[in-house]
Amino acid sequence: MTGENASGEDNPLDHAPHDPDTAYDVQDTGVGRVVHVGRQPGGRWRGKRRALMTGVAAAMVIACAGIVVGSSFLLTALNPPHRVAQATTTEAATSIATIAHQAPKVVRSTPTAPPPTPVPPAPGATPPPPPPGPAPIGGVPAIGGQLILVSLSQQWLWAYNYGTLLYDTPVTSGMPQLATPDGVFHVQYKEYDVTFYSPWPIGSPYYYSPEHVDFAMYFADYGYYVHDAPWRHEFGPGTNYPHTDPDGTQETGSHGCVNVPYNAGAWLYNWAYNGATVDIYGTAPTGPAATPTPQPTAPATATPTQPTAPTPTTTPIADTPTPTPSPTATP
Repeated sequence: MTGENASGEDNPLDHAPHDPDTAYDVQDTGVGRVVHVGRQPGGRWRGKRRALMTGVAAAMVIACAGIVVGSSFLLTALNPPHRVAQATTTEAATSIATIAHQAPKVVRSTPTAPPPTPVPPAPGATPPPPPPGPAPIGGVPAIGGQLILVSLSQQWLWAYNYGTLLYDTPVTSGMPQLATPDGVFHVQYKEYDVTFYSPWPIGSPYYYSPEHVDFAMYFADYGYYVHDAPWRHEFGPGTNYPHTDPDGTQETGSHGCVNVPYNAGAWLYNWAYNGATVDIYGTAPTGPAATPTPQPTAPATATPTQPTAPTPTTTPIADTPTPTPSPTATP
């Protein structure tokens, strides 16, 4: 029976608001009914649990939004403008199979003699004017402190101190089979007055005779250096793949290191400290652009022309002189 009890009277519980966490108890006092309202066991915990779950859900929504925003900033940081911009170059970019890089054996000529300690420039010192050279494609990345910026596509290096250009020089990066890695690195340590021994055996196309190096800065694991290369005749664009120098010498790129002229190596070695940023970007050309083959031009086809009919010429008829009558003789 709904709405009344067995005696036909209304049940006050039927008019009470329903709450699953509330307990109702009706007591008959003889003169009336008294309704006792209380909390169900565990009701307070269920309320707290609902609030906790709501808070967790809100936190998850905020965390997901943060991940999306953070990912966009991370992509921007990993692809700064100077990495996105590429040079418009005439060199070919053909696909060439690469081989695994191997670190050279480095032997100091004087193991007991410590290398000279580089002295950073004094703060506020006026730097010397930079030598003439191209500007880095894509601009200069916003990296503070000492920055060694290397463009593989331009085969050039720039040295910056808090955004101020101090020095720049042409370079020679790795040959197509042993390309120089791109990315952001740091100078880990330096080597002075050393000899590099080839990790490839004699007979390998990548073997090289022992080479003496005075200034080497190790920037990436497994034997990647920025170092002077006194055996080279030319540096700059076109020197990282097989080529002929102006003096007739046949040369190619390095085995993965960044080669610089001797004076540039000395300057960089004495200027940069351990921890200086080395930012290498771009795509190294793999060879000169193919010379376009001139296409034969088909001979012009003579178009026959119709002969022009001669224009008839009218010959004027000469006037016939009218005979003059002879005078008649007078008898």
